[in-house]
Amino acid sequence: MLELFLWFIAFVCLALPSWLLYNSWNKSRLLNERLTQCDDNLLTDSGVKVTQIVSAPVGTTVTENATLVMAPVNSNEIR
Repeated sequence: MLELFLWFIAFVCLALPSWLLYNSWNKSRLLNERLTQCDDNLLTDSGVKVTQIVSAPVGTTVTENATLVMAPVNSNEIR
């Protein structure tokens, strides 16, 4: 009986992390599909955090919790 109990504990210890990994992968996959399809419901979905940027230059990358610093453009830079 003890052996059966230990096998059960081993199964739970393997199943829980496996499920967490699968769940995380599946959420990421579904989000990528919804972004590809331009799903409008993403704007109101409670599971998705939306950050709106107004008046940002083309090619701007948004990084969460980053400090925004204005840096002067080097006029000697070759373009």
